[in-house]
Amino acid sequence: MSAPRTVTEASRAAVEIFGDNLLSSFIGGSYARGTNKPASDIDCFVVTGLSDHEQERLFAERLRHVHQAAGLDFDHCGEILTLDTLNTLLAFTEDCIAAVPAVQRSACYLADCPLSVFRKGDVVFKFLADPKIAVHDPAGLLPALEARAAAYFSAWPMPRIQEHKGRLRLPPGSPQQRLADLWQSRADTAAWTDTPVGVGLERWFGTEVPARFEALHQAGPVTSPLDGADCPLPAADTLAAPLTAQCLAFLHCEPEGHR
Repeated sequence: MSAPRTVTEASRAAVEIFGDNLLSSFIGGSYARGTNKPASDIDCFVVTGLSDHEQERLFAERLRHVHQAAGLDFDHCGEILTLDTLNTLLAFTEDCIAAVPAVQRSACYLADCPLSVFRKGDVVFKFLADPKIAVHDPAGLLPALEARAAAYFSAWPMPRIQEHKGRLRLPPGSPQQRLADLWQSRADTAAWTDTPVGVGLERWFGTEVPARFEALHQAGPVTSPLDGADCPLPAADTLAAPLTAQCLAFLHCEPEGHR
């Protein structure tokens, strides 16, 4: 399957599977930038009106099949967010960096930690700021979202090269390590979508995020220097509370968040 056809198939899958529930979708990443390699994965972005896990699972499985048929790399199904979850995540990310500017020099960001709510918000902001192809925007969401992303990066220029990516060191035996190990154990099973890079992202980045806002502001803006691959939790007292607030291993009402 050629690259253009693969992109078309991925875009068509979103339109066909989500139907009237689809508010906006596009392809970003290397295909949109024109820098894709022969095995590059297709970065899909989908915004829905309502959470529908069955639709999301169908889309994830179809997208994986499209990748496999084309011989492309595949390790996640892109970003599938309800509009409410998207807005909550973006607001939290804006609040987080204002309360904890040091987060952009922590392992949460520099080592691309999958447990970081801030890191997920940054990924989403980059999707919205970067080039797009195969755009389908029936609800007309993209102009305002693109303007919001531009304002975010104007206020908070973020390094695009994460120098410790792939070298994250979580504290042995910590809640972070246990949760990361659980998700990794699902990667090659039928439960591969039951992770933060799969479907149902509102349970990770929607329902519990409001409870995290308050913890961000227990101290003034935290700017202590951080730069490395080591997880900063537990860390200095001034960093522990606000960084815990944006870590998925903490503040859950259930061990893995709401389902």
